[in-house]
Amino acid sequence: MQTLNRAFNPSNEERLAKETKAEELTFRGLRSEEGRQGGQELWFAVKAVPGSQRSPSTPANDDRAPSLSLVERSLANAGFECFMPTYRLVVRHHRNRKLIEKRFPIFTGYVFVNLPKRRFVEVEAVEGVGKLLKFSRTYGEEPEPFSFPQETIDRLRFTEWFEDQQFLSRKAYEVRQDEVDRELKAMKNAKSKGSRKIRSAHYSELAGSLSRSMTSPSSRSLVMETMAQLLKLSGTA
Repeated sequence: MQTLNRAFNPSNEERLAKETKAEELTFRGLRSEEGRQGGQELWFAVKAVPGSQRSPSTPANDDRAPSLSLVERSLANAGFECFMPTYRLVVRHHRNRKLIEKRFPIFTGYVFVNLPKRRFVEVEAVEGVGKLLKFSRTYGEEPEPFSFPQETIDRLRFTEWFEDQQFLSRKAYEVRQDEVDRELKAMKNAKSKGSRKIRSAHYSELAGSLSRSMTSPSSRSLVMETMAQLLKLSGTA
């Protein structure tokens, strides 16, 4: 709830910075506890095949978890734990103009993989994975896979989580605003249609409420013909 309040009331920057830092320390503390319970973590980076990080877009009002990309699904199916930092945006579909949610990688072309048992050959064989990132300690030496500090991964996880909270608050506002705009547009269209019917009623001598209730042209025609006949009969009575 504090995070949502910050999104709508961005004031007192120093206080918010302290709160964010406290949340980050708490988050990292929980992550380190998970690491002690779940075993060793050793994170490496792999180069992702172009297009393998693309995630399917979903309707903005869909509350289900975001769909995973090809490389994330492939790594999970092969038994690897991966971490692809992402961010989400709400955009309007170019054809139907509806709001949709899109998910993008923060590091385009790269995914982190937890390899405590150093299964380097196996991970490079996974669909969507290009190769492990390697480096040479000294010139002329054989390059070896580079492992990232656990602190780096934990801070990236917190950054992704924090930004996702901001996104969720913006998304809730944008979805609600879109609903309001659609309701206003529908009311405006209904009002304009009602006005046209009232003008037709004036021309056809039908009352406005009656004209609005008669949506079928054949029904309106029948009522007008009957009304004309009744008026004619009344005049000759």
